[in-house]
Amino acid sequence: QILEETYKMEFMYSGVESRQVVIIHHMRLQAKALQLIVTARTTRGVEPLFGMCEKFLQEVDSFQRCFISELPHMQGSFVDKLLDLMPRLVTSKPSEVVKILQTTLRQSTFLHLPLPEQLHRATANIIEPTGESDNPLRFTSGLVVALDVDATLEHVQDPQGTVKVQVLYPDGQAQIIHPKPADFRNPGPGRHRLITQVYLSHTAWTEPCQIEVRLLLAYNSNRSKASAKIPKATWSESLEALPQPETGIEGTIPFSKPVKVYIMPKPARR
Repeated sequence: QILEETYKMEFMYSGVESRQVVIIHHMRLQAKALQLIVTARTTRGVEPLFGMCEKFLQEVDSFQRCFISELPHMQGSFVDKLLDLMPRLVTSKPSEVVKILQTTLRQSTFLHLPLPEQLHRATANIIEPTGESDNPLRFTSGLVVALDVDATLEHVQDPQGTVKVQVLYPDGQAQIIHPKPADFRNPGPGRHRLITQVYLSHTAWTEPCQIEVRLLLAYNSNRSKASAKIPKATWSESLEALPQPETGIEGTIPFSKPVKVYIMPKPARR
């Protein structure tokens, strides 16, 4: 939950300045350390922990290179203490790394997050479908049916690159649709309109069921404004950059209320 909140703070708001991004990334580092400690307590064997520890140390290194100019203002912080301990951490076994992280978390101070003067939260409202119709959308099983989606967006930066439509089916399957750039209009400053079609397809079931349609905000913290300045790894040859997903999407944040739509796939005629 802490990790999720840090992504919301960084990517759901416009007007966030670099000094806030530093503190948000610091909080994320603390959350990942906590996650590593909890995993170590609940996982048998050390094999899974080797990879987790290496990945965490890579992230500490990335933080150092990305925010090198901010480090003098972060004395006594979690990352400040970790960087002093780095030579020891790199050569330690996972169990020792976990102990060091636990002690460092307890001894370090939390950084205050000052709010910028102008801060706007990204929001989305689905106008169509309304979610109020009881008439199921009928189509032949295995074929597709088009569902019109009309939504308003407020304070979304780069909507063409970040806004996705998610469809959740009754059996738990989820489909993420990437609208075309031409599907977005810009009626005014800070406002966008999304008018697109989502193509649904599913096998038959016996009675009408509800699907859920919602909008997601996709993000990639490796491409954020904070990480744009990071050069290639220079600190240690043992810390090679991890491969990034080909899609360029690290995760998504739901930012509209889900709308329910009745659908009824009919069996195909033989």
